Amino acid sequence: MDEQLYLMAVGLSLEEKVRKSIGNLQEYEREALRRDPENGYYLCDSFGKDSCVILHLAQRSGVKFVAHHNLTTLDPPELIWFGREHHAETVVHKPEKPMLNRLANDARTMPTRIIRWCCAEYKEGQGEFERGNTSAVGRVKVFGIRAAESNRRKARWKTWTPWKARGSASNDTWALNPILYWTDEDVWRYIQDNNIPYCCLYDEGFKRLGCVGCPMSPRRRQDFDRWPKYEQAWKRAAERCWHRRKLRRLKDGRLFMDRFPTPEIHWKWWMEELPEPEDDGCQMGLF
Repeated sequence: MDEQLYLMAVGLSLEEKVRKSIGNLQEYEREALRRDPENGYYLCDSFGKDSCVILHLAQRSGVKFVAHHNLTTLDPPELIWFGREHHAETVVHKPEKPMLNRLANDARTMPTRIIRWCCAEYKEGQGEFERGNTSAVGRVKVFGIRAAESNRRKARWKTWTPWKARGSASNDTWALNPILYWTDEDVWRYIQDNNIPYCCLYDEGFKRLGCVGCPMSPRRRQDFDRWPKYEQAWKRAAERCWHRRKLRRLKDGRLFMDRFPTPEIHWKWWMEELPEPEDDGCQMGLF
């Protein structure tokens, strides 16, 4: 992304950004309707603050859309309660197999900051195909992605851009990011100005909401302290994963148990693996 263009876009007033966001939704609706006349846009709703904003903007713009939420089975309970109460019209897609069940019985490794199969399968497009939800293929998807969240997003994303899920054979899906140039301050001001409900976890100091135990989260320890039953579930799944893989050979020829002699050492390694310096927003486009 051109730095001057980015600075100009970010420097607009909130009122100008709102007009542009609504204008973009209205402008690309024709393409969304061409691809799906019955439903229009496929709006990705994570129940987070950015999703609350794009949902409100879509309603204001008068465009045709259906909101969708991919349930990961590790979402904070407060977030799920919020979604049920305030985003009741959002279609919730449940996975065929809970994520920790997948880890315990099938996964080749624990999800890490490098190997994020959990995001690919449960929050991005690949999971949609595994669960038989092919309704997003070839559609125009609306994301709450914002360039201010990370340098990666600033470099990679545009307001209107082709989008291909990891593991998907289709590359005919397009993404519209109507609040790409909004700052955190813009988001919170818009929420306050329009009295938009949001998840209570933000008032407890959470900056972003994702799966409890996400390896990309810099506050994984705090999350487990906040929801100890999630940690217990993670530990049980990790131990079953260790027992299933202990006699498998690694790329260097060693047995898995040579590197991780006990489930406890395996768990300690996973908990101490540091997240990348800059979170790429491991949230369904993920906001």
